Amino acid sequence: MCFSADMSLGLGVAGLAAATVTVLDKDEAFWVRLARAYAIFHFSLMEFIQFFAYPVADQCGYGTNLLLSELSSVHISLQAFAIMPALATYSSDPAALKKAFIAGASLSGLFLVFGRLPNEWQLFGLEPNFIGRMNSCLFMGIYHIGYAISSAFGTLVTHGSLFALALSGFVWKHNWRIASYHFGMAMMTLFMPQWLFGVSTGEAAAMYCFYSIPITASFMPQFKKLFAARPDDWSGRFAKQQS
Repeated sequence: MCFSADMSLGLGVAGLAAATVTVLDKDEAFWVRLARAYAIFHFSLMEFIQFFAYPVADQCGYGTNLLLSELSSVHISLQAFAIMPALATYSSDPAALKKAFIAGASLSGLFLVFGRLPNEWQLFGLEPNFIGRMNSCLFMGIYHIGYAISSAFGTLVTHGSLFALALSGFVWKHNWRIASYHFGMAMMTLFMPQWLFGVSTGEAAAMYCFYSIPITASFMPQFKKLFAARPDDWSGRFAKQQS
């Protein structure tokens, strides 16, 4: 198991192509395909950041590494805004997308503010594992680039991002298909590397970004029939069966 700059570049390019295909899906409303395409585009950007990070990994605190670390911090903060609306587009609730947009923008806005506050400000004295009281740096892990992100209230940012990526889809009506898929994939890629390969949480989080293009490919038009709400998901069917 080995990752490289070339693999990150390849996935980034594949993500741009997938986002283009998705935004051109004329069978969907504009805001639906925009939300889905942006989710894929967002994670392809992380691949490009990681591509440029490999040559300067471990050069913490200055130059290109510091710039890319700051960009990574912003990118992580914006994950809620990228993924929550896309997940909501599969719900049978026509207001889900708007609600998810507001919730995702609010969470991401909060995370961006935290990133500019003193990183000594932490909840209950807890020491977050890769976002919190530390210097921002992109380091070379065992297999892959890893993150150390400076932020106030790192535990809240970490768990808020986990909610956005893995749990928020369950909030919306008849949305369990896409929500279950993203929950399973997020658990596999955020935690399995730590359990199986002994990597740090910061490296596992970066490996999630590596896998995020295949994960967010679920938003492409070719797969929407698998995840969209269906009539047999609706509770109304039970009433019909009783009549």
